[in-house]
Amino acid sequence: MKFRRIISAVMAACIALPTAMAGAVSALEEPVLGDVNADTYFNLSDIVMYQRWLSGKGELVDTSGADVNGDGELDIFDLSTMRKMLIEGINSAPVPSYAPNSRNLCAGINNSGIEGKKADKKFIESQMKFTVDLLKATTEEGKNSMISPYSVMQALAMTANGANGKTLEEMEQVLGNGMSIEELDRYLLTQRLNSVNKEKSKYNNWSMNTANSIWAIDDKSRIQARPEFIQKCVDYYNSDYYIAPFDQTTLDDVNGWVNEKTNKMIPKILNKISEYDVMYLVNAVAFEAQWAKQYESYQIKDSKFNAANGEKQDAKMLCSDELYLCDENTTGMLKSYSGGKYAFAALLPEEGTSVEKYVADLTPEKLTNILNSYKGIYERADVELPKFKCEYGADISDQLVAMGMPTAFDKNPDLKADFTNLSAIADIHPISIGYVIHKTFIDLDENGTKAAAATLVAMQDNGAFFLMDKKEVILDRPFVYCIIDTETSIPVFIGVLNSLS
Repeated sequence: MKFRRIISAVMAACIALPTAMAGAVSALEEPVLGDVNADTYFNLSDIVMYQRWLSGKGELVDTSGADVNGDGELDIFDLSTMRKMLIEGINSAPVPSYAPNSRNLCAGINNSGIEGKKADKKFIESQMKFTVDLLKATTEEGKNSMISPYSVMQALAMTANGANGKTLEEMEQVLGNGMSIEELDRYLLTQRLNSVNKEKSKYNNWSMNTANSIWAIDDKSRIQARPEFIQKCVDYYNSDYYIAPFDQTTLDDVNGWVNEKTNKMIPKILNKISEYDVMYLVNAVAFEAQWAKQYESYQIKDSKFNAANGEKQDAKMLCSDELYLCDENTTGMLKSYSGGKYAFAALLPEEGTSVEKYVADLTPEKLTNILNSYKGIYERADVELPKFKCEYGADISDQLVAMGMPTAFDKNPDLKADFTNLSAIADIHPISIGYVIHKTFIDLDENGTKAAAATLVAMQDNGAFFLMDKKEVILDRPFVYCIIDTETSIPVFIGVLNSLS
């Protein structure tokens, strides 16, 4: 009962908010910000009216105070700001530490209640193909590499919701093996929701946190994000949407956001902001899990690791008995993390085969078969796994182009990218993907594994509009004038003005 009374009091405070906050404002001649029902106050009833108007179920009594975020448009972003205003009127919320200079226009935008789609053979096969293709594209001889197909997928799928025509077709082929972006969105929604540990405990000790954000330059001559595009990103990817100046403060904000969302495992994703950058679509993932069966001190031994360049390196080996994975040229292991939701797999090519050759010959079917090879047999093996820590970072634009989506990156007038579903002015001021930065981190030891990934898709244009030097026509002396028939250009009136008196 006490809880219900508190809720009732809060609702009453919402409706009576003008008494404390807007009462003084209503006495001014300026329209009350957010007052769309013309009662000279801003309160809950204005939000209800505005929401009904957006969905086509009513009218606004007064629009003079409706543009609450000051962008010159009446849209879903104003509704978001109105909700935020109402909440702050009751109890001001702290500004997020990672975005002190950027306006989050998605705060308060509700999910549309869409439903996801459970992973099936079609989705699994598409994601395995994307994983293998991306692994092949990013593997370099003799170098460490680590990718998060999940992170890259989240960022690029958000971007694909703004694509159209051939650009969209290529992205759908690369990301979902040809399935529509609408269907892929639903699969990815369920995948993301299922990655959350809702019952964390001593025996289920893992976390997988996914965050998405969009950052757009505060310049409507260069990009105007469509509200329906932002709504999709909210619905399926729980994305925030920031308006920012794209200066040093924005660089700090984006890097700060990534640092926080990856639990400080990836401190920075961007080194600088290009003058052509107009939007960033960013994903961040943080994974932390303890082993289901942690290593004891006696299971850790000093050994050597034979590096690809022939160097013998000191190593701390974690020794245990684990599930055995194999096929005709692979031996490997599978070790579960706490709770069993996730596991670590290691695949070792047969002697004489380099890891680069092994990856080059890998297929989605082969990888699937290896990772499932323990099922029904549950054969075990003595395993020695080195403790290791690794960081990876690269611009993977060329790899994505090679994988089959060149149009999204292309600024060629004959093969231009089409992101008209993202920006309302993309038909007259085209944008394309300028670059895609991907960074990862992993730290594996006797206790478990920490890993993080961040992916940033940078949308670019060819710069701001540059106006031609304007000519001048100063009619401050006698001139001829006429009124013409525009179809024939024949004057119907013509005259000379020598004097204004």
